[in-house]
Amino acid sequence: MKSDENSMQGVSRAAAILRVLSSAHVSLGYIAKATGLPRSTVQRLVNALAVEELVEVTNDGISLSWGIMRLAEAAQSSLLDKFRSAIETMFQETHETVDFSTVYGKEVTYIEKIHSDQEIRVVPKAGRPMPLHAMSNGKAMLSIMSKSEIQALIGSQPLKMTSHTKTNVKDILNEIETVKATGYAYDFEEHSEGICCIATPIVLPGHRPYAISITVPFFRFEQNLPLFREALDRCKNKIESSFGKK
Repeated sequence: MKSDENSMQGVSRAAAILRVLSSAHVSLGYIAKATGLPRSTVQRLVNALAVEELVEVTNDGISLSWGIMRLAEAAQSSLLDKFRSAIETMFQETHETVDFSTVYGKEVTYIEKIHSDQEIRVVPKAGRPMPLHAMSNGKAMLSIMSKSEIQALIGSQPLKMTSHTKTNVKDILNEIETVKATGYAYDFEEHSEGICCIATPIVLPGHRPYAISITVPFFRFEQNLPLFREALDRCKNKIESSFGKK
């Protein structure tokens, strides 16, 4: 019984360390402080995680390694299989570009995207930075995080993508509070000129933040907002209610 308890404690501590890590490199001291674990314990667990290629230790510090990314990709693929029909239904209701996304490091990353079938449509440009504060899906995901997490992710000098991008941290935080209150996040040409977007967060207990969004050319955005909100609500409710069902 004692051996089982020690094993469970070891797994719990290793999980705590993995939760602290992001794409940025951190030190052993930082991990020890964030987890409340002795530095010697952190060192032993980090070494074990490195052997399994779940973390990477370099001169710059410690970060997640390809092994954990592979596990995350598998989990996301499993989630997508469960939620794909809801996303496809949202597309059929709007015929605009729709997506299911999450956070990777300090940027938005797409898990699934269906492009609009309309003559004038939005097709994302590959390689373009996708900062959380400049995108509706990013703001939606920030809205279900703590204030300290938000500030760590957006930094003190948020990237300016267009003339419409908010770069004042106080203004961004105020907007996130509005998203928390309403359930909707907007991008009015903040990430790309001529493109607008609306999103809502997806809350799955025990999982990282997710969001679903609808991206539209600016000239047909505002007039269709009621339709977009209703489609997002139906998709969100279907995804969150189906979570955990076999």
